[in-house]
Parts: sequence; C-alpha cells; structure tokens
Amino acid sequence: MVAAACGNAKVTVSNAGNTQGVTGSEVVVGGVASLTGPIPADFAPIFDGVDAYLDMINAAGGVGGRKIEFRYPLDDGSNASQDTDQVRTLVEQDHVFAVVGVGTPSFAGASYLAANNVPTFGYDVSTDWTDGPSLFGSEGSFLDFTRPGPEAAYLAERLGAKKVGILAYNVGASEQAGEGMAYTMRRFHIPVAYEDLSVEAPPVDLTTDVNRMRAAGVDLVVSCMDLSGNILLSRTMRQDGMGSVAQYWLSGYDEAAIAKFSSLMQGVYFLIGHVPFESGLSRKYAGMALYLTKLAKYFPGELPGEASLAGWISADMFVTGMRLVGRDLTRTRLIDALNSLTDYTADGIVSPIDWRLEHKRNGLVDCNVYVRALAGHFVPLFGSPPRTVFTCFETPQPQSARSVVVVPPAPSVPGA
Repeated sequence: MVAAACGNAKVTVSNAGNTQGVTGSEVVVGGVASLTGPIPADFAPIFDGVDAYLDMINAAGGVGGRKIEFRYPLDDGSNASQDTDQVRTLVEQDHVFAVVGVGTPSFAGASYLAANNVPTFGYDVSTDWTDGPSLFGSEGSFLDFTRPGPEAAYLAERLGAKKVGILAYNVGASEQAGEGMAYTMRRFHIPVAYEDLSVEAPPVDLTTDVNRMRAAGVDLVVSCMDLSGNILLSRTMRQDGMGSVAQYWLSGYDEAAIAKFSSLMQGVYFLIGHVPFESGLSRKYAGMALYLTKLAKYFPGELPGEASLAGWISADMFVTGMRLVGRDLTRTRLIDALNSLTDYTADGIVSPIDWRLEHKRNGLVDCNVYVRALAGHFVPLFGSPPRTVFTCFETPQPQSARSVVVVPPAPSVPGA
C-alpha cells in the first residue's frame, strides 16, 4: 500500500479466483459425488463419465493447448454438511478452476459455489441447481417436483388409464414428486383413485397399499420410490393379483437393474431426458454412440447408466464452454459463453437446453423419451417416428387444454 501511494505503480482491481487452476498448459478441475452412503451406486459412476470424456479430449491434445486435469474427485458420503465442506475444499484448498462432475442427492454446497461464481456441472436431481447462473445441470438446472410437466398424464392418456394410484416415500423429493404426479393427473382430468405419499423408506411390506389399489380399481400405478422400492412393489403386485396392471416408475432406467430384475421390470414404463442407450447403435444418434464406445474403452465391463452419462455430459458442457472462450479463459467468460447457448444438446444426446432460460424455468418446449422394459431391454415408445425418439410438449400447457398438447420436434432435437 505504501509503495503504491509513493510510487508510480499502476493499481489494479483484484479478481481473485477468476483464473485459479489455469496455467498455460493445463486446467485443474475437481468433483464431488456420493461415493459412500446409502445409495452410492446411483451417483458414484458420474466420475467415470467425466474421466472417459476428458481422457478422450486430452488424448487429442486438450483444448487450446491445455490439458484438463480431473485431479480432485471428492466424496460427500451423501451428507449435506459434508457436501458443503467438500466443495469448499475444492475451491479454497485444491484451487480448482471448475467443479466438473457433481453427483449427489445432498447438493448443499450449491449456494457456496454459486456465490463464488464457480462454474459447476453435474447430475441435476435436486432443486439446488437453480441457485445461480454458474450451475449447469446435465439436462438443465430447473426442477419443479410439485408442478411437473404433462408427461405422466400423456402416458396415462395413451394407455387409456381410468384410475391412477400413486406411491411415494414420506421424505423430500419423493413426497414432492408424488404431489406433482397427483397434480398433473388431476390437471388433465385423470382420476387419482389411490394416493399414499407416506411410505416408509426403505419399504419392507407394500401389501396394504397394493390391496387398497386393487380394491379401488387402479389400472395405472405411478411410483415415486427408488429402485428397491419399485422392485418390491412389482413383486407384491404380482403376488396380490395386480400383475397385469401398468406401472410407471420415476426411477429405475438402468442397464444393470434390468439385467438383474428383468422379469419384475417387464412391461414397466419410464421417462428419460436423453437418447436411450439402446439407440446408440443408430447413426442418427452419434453422440450416444460415442459415449458408449468411450465408456467401454476406458471402463471395460461397466454398463452404461444415467450417472456416468451425466458425468460425460458435464465434461462435454465444460469443454464446449472452453472452446467458445478460447485461450483467454476465466470463470466469468466461461459462464457467460455457456449462458448464451440456446440449443445445447451434448452432441445430440439430450433435448435442446436454452441456457438463457433453464436456470429458472423450463424451455418453451420440453422434449423427453418414453421407454418400456420388454424382454430384458428398454424399448423407445411414441416419439415422432421415423424422425426422433423424443416426444415434445408445449410449456406451459395451455390453460384451456383438457388433454395434453404435443408439438412437433424442432430441427435441433436429436434425431429430428
């Protein structure tokens, strides 16, 4: 301070952290995921997706002459306070430039990362991703569990369902999702004949729920439980005379799961926000084919899954931002570049994301893919054949609509 006052030195404003982790030859990044805790299998593979993508990029020379070093993969143990501690460690101790690969149900560190303008990428399974414009979820950052889109009601319409039953755990996002499913059905005049949003997690006996749904004449069961709860539900329905009733699970699209529980998942419907893994063999979906090829190369024997795919997309999004910015890489420039994108698709894997909007709301059109478990495989349904497997909906739906309004896919939708 004395030298600056007495001499001719030029005083500059510090922008601490805006380029930390960046050198002329590398960019250092880290991640945080639930590697331990109650459900690590649902989140830990996110780091494999990040590693596979960045290994591919680095093998080709990196981005602008810089290699991307995924140096700090930390574990939050599925614990909210530990998650906050770990993201602080990444920024303040490990001095990463960005957090590339967040996979946790307890993303309490989101507000810290947003407040410090740290570019952050990961698996968007909680509403924490809406905390700021520096947080980029793999399929968009906006989630509203209690007022979801019309997708569940559209499935009910296509199946001709007359009475719907809804099950959810009595905790957090599961209970909110159950409320959202009930709201969507009633919004489109589909009767909800049975509702239990207070199932204890993990469930040990669903006989009472199943018997009550059977007595109510339920012909479509919507489950907001996790895979273990869904498997118990399917087994109980078969044992108690509801084996032919359609099921729609919000969780369970997983290659390892269907390999293990093929018979109990037979006929179940799912909704996903990306090109199905099964469509990766088509030249129409080259981005999915690349993910499958590189995952098999760098992690032989690992089945594709939504967590590793979220890691792959997270790394792709980060690299996309780096390429847009060029050599003059700062956090601010990277964030601004990504937030100018109107139709990001991760090379044709996900429905187009308009980052000008999708931190705080859905885009003007929401596209997803319906699949059904049949004979040990997931089979895409509906869509706009032969153009694309995606089914697209106007958002929000017109207030006057009594049935779900479907719109044609835009040219930017994968496969269209």
